[in-house]
Amino acid sequence: MKLRRMLHVLYIGFVLSRMHIAGYIASIVNSILWFIVMFVPTVIFSGYPLEALSVLLPGIYALTVASSAMWTSTEFLRWNVYQGLTDMYRENGLTVFHYLLSNSVVDSVVLGTSTYLLSAYIIASYLGLGIDAALPKNYLYLFLAIALSIPTYLLVGSIIGYLMASTSISGSWVNIIQMVIALGTIVPPKTFPNAWLLLANPPTIVAEILRIGYNSNTLPSNTLIIIGMAMIFVYTALGYFIGVLCDKRIARYGLEYRF
Repeated sequence: MKLRRMLHVLYIGFVLSRMHIAGYIASIVNSILWFIVMFVPTVIFSGYPLEALSVLLPGIYALTVASSAMWTSTEFLRWNVYQGLTDMYRENGLTVFHYLLSNSVVDSVVLGTSTYLLSAYIIASYLGLGIDAALPKNYLYLFLAIALSIPTYLLVGSIIGYLMASTSISGSWVNIIQMVIALGTIVPPKTFPNAWLLLANPPTIVAEILRIGYNSNTLPSNTLIIIGMAMIFVYTALGYFIGVLCDKRIARYGLEYRF
């Protein structure tokens, strides 16, 4: 029954994505334009364009997934509130975790991967290179990064959901944490005195595992793979637990910004 319920939740996510197709296209275009303005000059003028590319592109993927998780959580706890949709979900036993789960596959696999691949194509074109030069040498790590990105998505979104439901500065949390998750993703761990500390930021390990495919990872490959495989289960469990706490908080105190 649990598997059947999960499949139903995922089906809801695919239906919602079809309804919001224009929003997804706008999000991809916005992310790519942001990438062009912020990082294409960095790559071109770095003096080591291929090295810079191999560090930044995995960070773009991890950051895109984590950011979309935050905005999905915001949608459930802010935008949908005004139409009564949040109440409808909760009355049917669906928490912010279930809402995140319903969107996780589309956001992590379709939105995240599309942004990553199109960004790779654009920067390769700027450098006069083939698309192969901007892709990992071993696609196994791309698939592993995508698999880990879904639990990461669930955890980051659940954390934002709990903060939004339990504090009076709910909107600010998205902006604050969006800056924090840049550390270890687009700002690589090798720029910090102790790179291991950045694993406290969940998207960091997604970026680092993808960097293994480029041979640009800072932390040891074997250790990253072991940690990554374990975090698939740990992040999912933590995301669910925090999502339950968020729902209990709402049940007891309501949502403050409704007023």
